[in-house]
Amino acid sequence: MLKNSRIYLVGIIVLFAALIAVQHYSPKPIDWSENYNFNKKSPYGCWVLNDMLDTLFPKQSIMYNEESFYSSIDTTSIEPLNLIVITDKFDPDEYDTRALLQSVLNGNDMLVSASYFGSHFANKLKVSLSRPGIDTSAFKSGDDITYLEHSKLNKSGGFHFIRKMPMVSISKYDSLQSQKLGTNRQGETNFIGVKYGLGHVYIHTQPLVFTNYHLLYGNVEYASKVLSYLPVRTTICDHYYKPDRIINQSPMRYILSQASLRSAYYLMLLTLILYMLLESKRRQRIIPVIKAHENSSLQFLKTVGGLYFKQHNNAHLARKKVIFFKEFLREHYHLTQISPTTESIEAIAYKTGVPLKLVKQLMEMINYYGSSEKVSDEGLMDLNRKMEIFYEQCL
Repeated sequence: MLKNSRIYLVGIIVLFAALIAVQHYSPKPIDWSENYNFNKKSPYGCWVLNDMLDTLFPKQSIMYNEESFYSSIDTTSIEPLNLIVITDKFDPDEYDTRALLQSVLNGNDMLVSASYFGSHFANKLKVSLSRPGIDTSAFKSGDDITYLEHSKLNKSGGFHFIRKMPMVSISKYDSLQSQKLGTNRQGETNFIGVKYGLGHVYIHTQPLVFTNYHLLYGNVEYASKVLSYLPVRTTICDHYYKPDRIINQSPMRYILSQASLRSAYYLMLLTLILYMLLESKRRQRIIPVIKAHENSSLQFLKTVGGLYFKQHNNAHLARKKVIFFKEFLREHYHLTQISPTTESIEAIAYKTGVPLKLVKQLMEMINYYGSSEKVSDEGLMDLNRKMEIFYEQCL
């Protein structure tokens, strides 16, 4: 049996080493997912845009938001800021929307580029989007064109991109508070600016123009001119409202997100299952259960208490309590002279912090009951009560 186990173990190690080698030397597939992450260099990440921000906003701080706007935005701040959100779906809840728009109301400017807006955000700004039921633009060949309305920003023939963009446009907006800033190839509005309090919200429906692929191989000029509507000042880039937002930062989530670590993890689970199946046969006798020793202290106290109760020897019990009380003072306060004298009473009261009156009463009772041959039930209970009060009040 031991020899067979070694053969299985060697086979598993060889397979594991082969898997690692294949994973290491095999070409990595290109990630075409739309993540819009400022830290990723995949085609639809925003690493190039992140690198451009220092040029677009020179000598200004570039910060990153890792939490919801409700948790991160200081609505009482008087310093105006820029907020940039680039994602596929921008759907803040009611509280995030309220905090976000309150900051804009106070003077912040915000650029949101997304192909979908949640109802809380869209209804507050009176904006509606239009999109086809089935968008086939991504499968069509040919380039795409976008335009800017401002004559100084637009260029003849528009801005060309080498891949088709999603057919998303702004179908409805408040013309009294909003201004059309850009259109798509069909002449439909895809970029507006909304005046909101002291600030502005710029709504853009083509977030792909800010990704690495279109900035490197498409049209970087268009993205720069769209961002030029934001003033040059401190800018916050959102990392929270992203498609690949990591909610759980546990090590297990990271392991499962990496192809090599995920394969190793599954192989380890398979190895454990095989080991359990092969080694499930019991190899030793059953270990007997040894009961733990019972704590009989409480039973001993009940027995001693019952003995004193049956004897009804109050004097003996009072002397025991007096001895215990004096030993308590010697051990905790190093008092050796324990008597009803004025000096002793004052010393006990000073060291224990118990009122002088209570100490005097208790010492008189100790002096009396310590040598008395007969003690009534009421006297014993009064002595015990005074001692308990003393223990509770002493330092």
